[in-house]
Amino acid sequence: MGCAFHPTLWFWSIPFSAPLLLKIPMVVGIDLGTTFSLISYLNAKGIPALCPDRTNPSRFQTPSVVHIGPNGAVVGDLCEALVTEDPSVNICRFAKLGMGKPDPVYLGYQDLAYRPEAVSALILKKLMRDAEAHLDASISGAVITIPAHFNEAQRKATVDAGRLADLPVLGLVEEPVAAAAFFGIEATNQEETVFVFDLGGGTLDATILQSSPEGLYVLATEGSDNLGGKNFDEVIMAMVREQYETLHRADLRKDSESMQKLRSFATAAKIEVNSGDSESVNKTLILGGKPMKVTFNRRHFNLGCEGLLEACEEVCERVLNAVSLTWQDMDHVILTGGSSLLPCVEQKVREISKLPAARIQRKQPHAAVAYGAALLAEQLYGKGETIAPPLKQSVTTNELGLRVMDPVKKKPVFRTLIEKHVPVPVSVKQTLYTHRHDQKSITLELMQRKNDFEPPETLGQFTFGPLANAEINYPIEVEIGFSAMGRTTVIAKDSRTSARIEREISAEETEDWSEVYQHLSSLPLKA
Repeated sequence: MGCAFHPTLWFWSIPFSAPLLLKIPMVVGIDLGTTFSLISYLNAKGIPALCPDRTNPSRFQTPSVVHIGPNGAVVGDLCEALVTEDPSVNICRFAKLGMGKPDPVYLGYQDLAYRPEAVSALILKKLMRDAEAHLDASISGAVITIPAHFNEAQRKATVDAGRLADLPVLGLVEEPVAAAAFFGIEATNQEETVFVFDLGGGTLDATILQSSPEGLYVLATEGSDNLGGKNFDEVIMAMVREQYETLHRADLRKDSESMQKLRSFATAAKIEVNSGDSESVNKTLILGGKPMKVTFNRRHFNLGCEGLLEACEEVCERVLNAVSLTWQDMDHVILTGGSSLLPCVEQKVREISKLPAARIQRKQPHAAVAYGAALLAEQLYGKGETIAPPLKQSVTTNELGLRVMDPVKKKPVFRTLIEKHVPVPVSVKQTLYTHRHDQKSITLELMQRKNDFEPPETLGQFTFGPLANAEINYPIEVEIGFSAMGRTTVIAKDSRTSARIEREISAEETEDWSEVYQHLSSLPLKA
């Protein structure tokens, strides 16, 4: 998806006596996260490593937060420091959760509206700057990780973010697959069934893979795009709001500055109450100009999280049912993502799986996805040799089909052509027929659906015609394909005339980005 560049095609012709001034191009892996983002590479020993912040070598995570003011864009830790000094500063968090949606997520300086792609592009630019400073190399391309359940619009938005950041996006890889690739460094030569439980800052993926000496095979994946660390923070926020409203008879949700301060407190309190020996929080907060003492312990927190933990269990059961397996069929369960560190989350997984402790593993939960992205970037677009098993198979994460006219119901309906959890690449053909005597063209609308309980989403439509003959039941052969790199294509063909039209949905330009690109390029970046 994105740039067709392949790093092995780069070469230079340099006079023997000339000094070598050009930087070596490198491919990297990027974990573009909801709350934190990381960039990784393979070192000289072929081991994945993280690039530190160029101004703070001890810092390897970049908070996924952005502020755009009169002097430019502030990204990451500087942005967090800005908010600490002045909670009224308008910043953008959780842009990832808005990817693929039409509405802007942030109002910056002079009330300019920014889409999630633009905010994410600023984060990517900051990561690239860190990597090029650390590696003394030019970044020739990146593999970016995404939640496994991301739909086509969300995947396209991620590629667009890279394009706006001047970053060639070589491919997208699902986060649990990247984590499994990293864990596969220590894999045995036996075939094993692996369950990856990836709970990040805003999303949950539950993925089942088969690990073998040949590589990794994805069998099925399920997820939620509104279940992660952000939601666990909001449990604490709700507890404090209720106490405040009881004490001061006021609704904090109407005070944006207080809500920003409350979120920062909740994030820190979540870590405090779930680590160390005290398991409790006692602190006086000034909210809405009024003081209040906040007191709660881990038991209170766990009770508030019961609904979220049940939602985690439901996602896990869906993916097991998709491949007709049980927890006992799993050789290993991998816990990854920062939110998997919460004791109540780990306890829930152990409780529902009933697996021995040795079969539930955790290693580098904050960095596993980024490490795996670097491994897969090298496998797919570098020299191809790594110490981790290669990715052999991915699967579709949504149903793909067309909106067609139901002759019985006399209304348009969604017809599934490619089921969920089907190995990719895959293509399916279907013959459609005109339904009017005077019909001179046929309009195709490609759609996708996450499951039977949610309405289908449109991916775009195009018209095929004029037809050779305007008549009823004129046949048009339609082929839908989904590639291993996530590209969705639609081909319509008139078998009588051999006329055809092909559309690659993921590459279709839906708007003019030139003005957005020029604006972002002109913004000074402070990070």
